[in-house]
Amino acid sequence: MIDVSYLKLIRRAIDQYQMIQKDDRILVGVSGGKDSSLLFYGLHQLSKWKIYDFEVVGLTVDHGMLGHMEAFDVYCHQEGLRREIHTEHYAVNLKEASAFAPCYTCSRLRKGIIKRYAIENGFNKIALGHTKDDIVETFMMNIIQHGKIATMKPVSEDESGVVMIRPLMLMDEVTIKRLVNQMEIPLMEDLCEFSRGKVRSQSEKLIQEIELTVPSFSDKVVKALSNVDTDRLL
Repeated sequence: MIDVSYLKLIRRAIDQYQMIQKDDRILVGVSGGKDSSLLFYGLHQLSKWKIYDFEVVGLTVDHGMLGHMEAFDVYCHQEGLRREIHTEHYAVNLKEASAFAPCYTCSRLRKGIIKRYAIENGFNKIALGHTKDDIVETFMMNIIQHGKIATMKPVSEDESGVVMIRPLMLMDEVTIKRLVNQMEIPLMEDLCEFSRGKVRSQSEKLIQEIELTVPSFSDKVVKALSNVDTDRLL
């Protein structure tokens, strides 16, 4: 039996930060990895239950370095998931450039395409698959590299008026991986050589070391970011 308790964590994040309102049209950035694929399926399930009365559509940006797309297409069709594909093979050229960080540039280009698609097709919100691990890692990275307290916001809006939401912010990577395997979601494959050779960041390693002695560290960080004592800050 599939564990559906993860939907409670998604709903808790949605309710706590008021991520979804009635008649929202939500575009999910579906990269084909475990996080965005589970988010896409989870929001699809919630939309069917009419709990929040919203519309959800997935968008995959085929940047030229994705494999196993056909299996994911079949899965979406079988599950009734509405997904669009934007084809723009920009990633093929990025691997030949050395003057900038290709992974960062690729991510920025993909997000720009998703935002443009949302605006042109009447979506008022974009759902991103950032997890609790991403929230805590960004927090640590800002402390280590920039000497400031900051992380990803659960809900954010830019000058375009499109709202970004992160419904997986209370879920950890280990749980997501287990669920995706249990649910047999056929993930797409990132064929980029930079992705295969990615080294864990300094903040990730530090978090792992801390959690060897404080297993609840990530949960405490997320709680602390919503419980800031401004009277005790410099």
